[in-house]
Amino acid sequence: MLRRVSMAGQDFAACTVASRRFLAFARVLARSFLEHHPGGRFVVFIPDDPDRERSVGEGIEELRPADIGLEADEFDRMAMSYTVKELSCAMKVFVLEHLVKCGNTTILLDGDLCVYGDLSPLAELARLHGLVFTPHCVTPHPTPDRYPPMAARAPRMRNAVGPDQMAILSGTYNTGVMAADRAAQPFLEWWRARVARYCLLEPDRGLFQEQGWTTLAPTLFDCHVLRESGWNVNGFDLHDADVTWQTGQPELRGAPVRCFHYITFDPTRPERLSTDRYLAAVFPRPDERPGAMRLCSDYSERILDAGHEEAQGDVSPFDVLSGGIRVDPVMRAAYAEAILEHEAGRGPAPPNPLRSGDAEGWLRWLDEPAEGPTGPAPVSRYLVGLHTRERWVYESFNDVPGRDAGAYLDWLPGAVDRGDLDIPPRWLPPAPPPRVDAAIAALEERCAELDERIAYYTGTLSWRLTAPLRRAAAALRGLLRSA
Repeated sequence: MLRRVSMAGQDFAACTVASRRFLAFARVLARSFLEHHPGGRFVVFIPDDPDRERSVGEGIEELRPADIGLEADEFDRMAMSYTVKELSCAMKVFVLEHLVKCGNTTILLDGDLCVYGDLSPLAELARLHGLVFTPHCVTPHPTPDRYPPMAARAPRMRNAVGPDQMAILSGTYNTGVMAADRAAQPFLEWWRARVARYCLLEPDRGLFQEQGWTTLAPTLFDCHVLRESGWNVNGFDLHDADVTWQTGQPELRGAPVRCFHYITFDPTRPERLSTDRYLAAVFPRPDERPGAMRLCSDYSERILDAGHEEAQGDVSPFDVLSGGIRVDPVMRAAYAEAILEHEAGRGPAPPNPLRSGDAEGWLRWLDEPAEGPTGPAPVSRYLVGLHTRERWVYESFNDVPGRDAGAYLDWLPGAVDRGDLDIPPRWLPPAPPPRVDAAIAALEERCAELDERIAYYTGTLSWRLTAPLRRAAAALRGLLRSA
């Protein structure tokens, strides 16, 4: 067990990153920290509030990109390449490094977390080891066959996916609670270089935003893993125990709950540990964990009282440009690819509407044909961005731009009609004319000729005069078949 130290004379900082839509969570986190660390320093970094239009509250320090020495052009590149959520995750690394460089032992906390105890022992470990991580859970889970099958797989036990596999895909450690000191600077520089361009949620290729990279930390850098119960309690950590209240304060496995991490928790649905159906399938059922649900109920009230509904209605300036132009993930993928090509010396820097203010010019850039192998048809940068972002699209049309470009463009309108894709009309190619096989066309022409002849004969006088004879012959044939 860790030695408890006095909170007096606190000599560490705690921080979080919260976009405008999640400031209610940041308020609750900051207040809960200050409740247990009176006079302490808590920093909230708001990445998408350049004009300082929003505030967290009194006694809470606020930072924006310009305050941490982040070069403006680089931040704007990241803000156009990433969704606001991805950007927020990437900024966690930059803020942590900034505070550490300023001489602070710093605890990094996720916004969807509440503090219930003294965190100074975590800061003490960071001073001793330089870098401290907490895992998703500290006791083993059952084998995968105890859990449901993976989504988009046949519903069979062989396709089961449990918390162990989820941790492998998302990163061994949960960066919702970690700490760093000056000795962690080499790791922080390494981490920052990766999240600057690859803070993406693509587990199938080893990317889980900022968190997945930390799996490599113990093999490359000195660090400490805090495996004591109570430091980063979440749904994964409740599989074999519930939160108890024997001392009047929340405990787990006899240890004080210092932080509870409300991963994918919706404060408007406090009766559920998670609103994510995949996590809900591996977390314990709420009726099995009444102690944890007591925390959820209290946390829900705190979040709603902190202005959750109003904050959720906020719009990030990085999502909507001048003229009401909405930025979608495909636009971001096209822009991010162009940035990487430019930084590799293979093309000019793409225009950035956050810097220039020219949103229409940026759209025209997305309209332009992408450079690449000559194909049967030009493909816009936007549609190449779609091809880059969606793996299943690439698997269907490998060479775009290139020999598959024509087939790709012909296929897109039908894919939109079927609901497989959502493409703004500006970039949707026209539907191709119906293709008719030459043999089928010849048969159709012959049928048309035969129809004309039949119409001619049935319209003649002789056809009408002989009609009674044809009917009598048909009746006679019927009698002969039945005899």
